[in-house]
Amino acid sequence: MKRLLIRLDDITPDMDWGKFARIRAMFERYGVRPILGVVPDNRDKALSVDRAKEDFWPYVRALQADGWTIAQHGYQHRYATKRSGLLKLNKASEFAGLPYEAQYEKIKKGRDILQRQGFDVTMFMAPGHTYDRNTLKALRGLGFLYVTDGYADIPYYWKGLLFIPCRSARPKLSSGVDTLCIHCNELEESDYRELEDFLEAHADSLIGLSELLQQSWYARRTLRLCLQEEKNLLLRRIRARAAKSGRLQRYLQETYDADAARKRRKRLLGLPKLLLPKGGGK
Repeated sequence: MKRLLIRLDDITPDMDWGKFARIRAMFERYGVRPILGVVPDNRDKALSVDRAKEDFWPYVRALQADGWTIAQHGYQHRYATKRSGLLKLNKASEFAGLPYEAQYEKIKKGRDILQRQGFDVTMFMAPGHTYDRNTLKALRGLGFLYVTDGYADIPYYWKGLLFIPCRSARPKLSSGVDTLCIHCNELEESDYRELEDFLEAHADSLIGLSELLQQSWYARRTLRLCLQEEKNLLLRRIRARAAKSGRLQRYLQETYDADAARKRRKRLLGLPKLLLPKGGGK
């Protein structure tokens, strides 16, 4: 059964509050209770859009009281290394590549800020989806229970933490359990239309964190899940590369067919043209 959570990243006092207000109103219409990734001490200038909201912390506490889940989104959202971490999705990290002690201290400082504001956070999301084994060790040592990341089709336990898959940047239903990652500051008009159309069609497939955690079938990270995760990551890299390749985009367009069998045949027959160097058949 396909189930989707939604998370909002880069929540700071000085984010784009106009965009956030629009998406909050949409979520309220459809009964969505997302995961809110709060940056405890934002020092990333790219995230500073509006004047800082003076009642930011009471506002976030009100969202939590309304059923929104508060997660710690790094510490200062300031990248310190060019490491891609365990998932190898981005070549920049606030944590991956740093010694354990440095990571522990940064995460602890962020958690302390949130605790002083009344949030007992147990969920973590790393900026850029970049974390390594030392990050996980530090999270476990600080009492975190959940990581909203991973590329398997189902949540799994590993290193004493429950990993909840986060594979989607666009509204869609993937196999198993997935999380849609939204950056409010980056939303455009077309994004709001796409998201509302999706919610209208698939509201019954959305799930909140509390409902997800009531399930008891989550497995330990097995070899099968590792291979599944590697397959999903490979497909993501292929799609990312395809998006940048005009030649591949033309191949996909020229070999597309609504009939699955015909599409497979067209794509197999079109592979030589795609793979051979330009002019290689002459």
